[in-house]
Amino acid sequence: MSASEPRDRLEQAASAKAAAAHGPIARLMVCEHALADRLLGEAARGSVEAYREFRQRLLRHIRIEERLLLPAAARKRGGEALALARRLRLEHGALAALMMLPPRRGTFRALSAVLKAHNPVEESAGGVYEQCEALAGADADALLVQCEQVKPVPVSQWSDDPKALGAARRALVRAGYAASLLDDAE
Repeated sequence: MSASEPRDRLEQAASAKAAAAHGPIARLMVCEHALADRLLGEAARGSVEAYREFRQRLLRHIRIEERLLLPAAARKRGGEALALARRLRLEHGALAALMMLPPRRGTFRALSAVLKAHNPVEESAGGVYEQCEALAGADADALLVQCEQVKPVPVSQWSDDPKALGAARRALVRAGYAASLLDDAE
């Protein structure tokens, strides 16, 4: 088995998953999840460059959801947020706080735990992406273009400062996760 085979299989699975998504916005966002999963896996295996790219892509992805998809859905609902919006925002806050931490075992464990619970809520049938797309209706194509045009988010260097670790622990707890996910001991 060549070194590229596992990556090829992951990309094929991601393509199949994205193809099953109902509309173009869902396909775009599901593909971004798959890429983020691949980068996180590479980072956990020691690639600092993959961790840098993961951080930038995840923060851009969160920006799309927070600045475009969730507000557009709320507008179409007469100002009422989607039922899952609060949960997503808490998890986005935890993920953003985790992006301030260095590439360590505990960081990867916490990121994986949040994303494992978070992504299916967005991707599943009847999930957030499907709801956003359905609510967008005739405006879905314009919304997709806006999503594709979102610029990368400037990302600061990670920090070993105990304050950053404390903030990440508190954000995890607010989102319903155990702060101990960040413990580096196995």
